[in-house]
Amino acid sequence: MEGQRGWWRRASVLVSLAAALVAAGLTWWVVTEGGAAPRPVVGAGDSSAITSQPGEEAAAPGATAPAAPTASAEPRASAESAEPTRSAEPARSARPTQSAAGPAQPTKSAGPAQPAGPAAAQARAMNDVLASSNASHSGLTDAIVATTQCRQNGLDRIVDITAGRRDQLAAARALTVDALPDGTALRKSLVAALDASFDADAAFLSWARRHVAGGCSGPVAEDRDYRRGLARSEDARKAKARFADAWRTVAKTYGLPAWRPDQI
Repeated sequence: MEGQRGWWRRASVLVSLAAALVAAGLTWWVVTEGGAAPRPVVGAGDSSAITSQPGEEAAAPGATAPAAPTASAEPRASAESAEPTRSAEPARSARPTQSAAGPAQPTKSAGPAQPAGPAAAQARAMNDVLASSNASHSGLTDAIVATTQCRQNGLDRIVDITAGRRDQLAAARALTVDALPDGTALRKSLVAALDASFDADAAFLSWARRHVAGGCSGPVAEDRDYRRGLARSEDARKAKARFADAWRTVAKTYGLPAWRPDQI
């Protein structure tokens, strides 16, 4: 009986020794052969657990987890907030603020603004007569020269100029000038200048017709109608100078051309 118990004791020792050798061999294999150590199981209530954030990989076992950022009272900035704010258009602080109606445009004027009202309208009507007179005056000299050369177009031109002068004289006499300062005197001065011009043109026309009809013979300077035309032209020049002086003030007031005597 004693022998049997001794045998079991020796067998138990051998089994324990064998188990210890097996465990030691397994440990040696794990260390020397590179076997991966089993990953520790983290409990739900373990405060040292490594929590993965969305979009990030979990930390390796044994690594020290990075400290979580302290939450502030302000909401956490997103990844886009790390970049400079990009607006649809760069801010232009130096640019003046524009109203909904758009920037104010500077007033463009070639000269003083023309006043409105009856006086301005009457001044413009008189200016229209002066512009027509200027067109007639500029062509008379050339027409007389052409006629002395026995050219029919010279005579035709004097006919047209004389008819135009008649119309201008009639228009000047019909002008309404009650709203203009000294309007009646101004109109009378213009009528006198145009009346003398019409007389001069009519005298030149009489000479031109007779000169062409007579075959362009005879001295021009001695012709009575031609000489009358020259005399009335001098009267017209003086009358135009008087009118131009009076007109200059009106032209400045209402922004109209200041016609010279040799332009009327």
